[in-house]
Amino acid sequence: MTTNTLASTRMAAGAALCLTIVACAVAQAQATAGAPPAVPLIAGLTVVNAVRAREGDYEAMSVVGSISPRGVELTISGAVPSTPGEKAEPVAVTRVVRIADLKDAHTFKYYFNTMDEAVFAGTTAIGTSSAVLADLRTHGETRMTLDGRRGGLVGLVDDLLNSTGKANGLGKALGGGSAVTGILRLVDAKSTSLSVLVNSTRTSLPVLHLRGRIGEGDTAEDADLFILDDPTNPLALKFAIGRDTLEVIRIEFPVANASSVMERQLSESRRTALYGIYFDFNSATIKPQSAPVLRQIVEVMKREPSWTLKVEGHTDNVGGDGKNLDLSARRATAVKTALVALGVPAARLDTGGYGASVPRETNATLAGRARNRRVELSRQ
Repeated sequence: MTTNTLASTRMAAGAALCLTIVACAVAQAQATAGAPPAVPLIAGLTVVNAVRAREGDYEAMSVVGSISPRGVELTISGAVPSTPGEKAEPVAVTRVVRIADLKDAHTFKYYFNTMDEAVFAGTTAIGTSSAVLADLRTHGETRMTLDGRRGGLVGLVDDLLNSTGKANGLGKALGGGSAVTGILRLVDAKSTSLSVLVNSTRTSLPVLHLRGRIGEGDTAEDADLFILDDPTNPLALKFAIGRDTLEVIRIEFPVANASSVMERQLSESRRTALYGIYFDFNSATIKPQSAPVLRQIVEVMKREPSWTLKVEGHTDNVGGDGKNLDLSARRATAVKTALVALGVPAARLDTGGYGASVPRETNATLAGRARNRRVELSRQ
């Protein structure tokens, strides 16, 4: 069984996505919760995950779009290796999680195909429901189903071949598997904390830690989850089933006066890390999701006409020094080019690529490597 992977394949049936983290709840409930949530469910909420799967390591991004009576619209994307050692391919799907399922569903569907419909009734998409959290708080345990079955034509063909005892190479390429159910229990009776970068600031988030055995017999695997302890937005911040793992490495969402925070950091410490600038895999191509942070930089430069900034590119230590230095330099140049196109004079911007020479965290972990891949600004 394949679990928390985001897989892709070049097929007429479409590319596949296997998901493990979602922001899913009812936004209106946040207004009655008293203190504002640490991670509000609003349009523009972006959750970036570091994933270790059988096909290889990669990052996946979940972005909340519209929130309506129909449900919460999510776009999940990533550059995903379809098989070990092969070049990663860009994959993206759109999913709508119904409001009723955000409240009550106990089935977490983590695998989708681009040819599937957007709505899977009775399931959440990349996390849990408020009912799951209610069970945990009341009883200390909950019964969940993890649904890795493929939908659409791919699923029908694979189910048919499996029923006849024939191996299906397509199924292996896409990953996925069956729906398995088990009891997950609280490891600690009360919330613990997990440190996550939230709007580029290291933040301790309250979490419920669950463990259990999913499936039956020889196919059963250990499951370990850390869920944000917030019924209005129960994000799965850390997830492991068998050998596959996922960890949220950063969360971004729109806030008032975001550029003022950046300006204060540059004024006081002359440096700020920009975790909200995203690039295509192993590339200097800037993703569209980077637009809000680029606009914030432009606002700061307009308010501080005497400032000059150096755009610094940083990487992890995978791939060799020469490759990393080149990639980090090209990414810094790409950010400068984007800022100049938005009106910042080129003379006020310098660039530099530092590769893996200035890590912020350890390169020994999946999450540490992901957080070392970043852009920083330094005031000259």
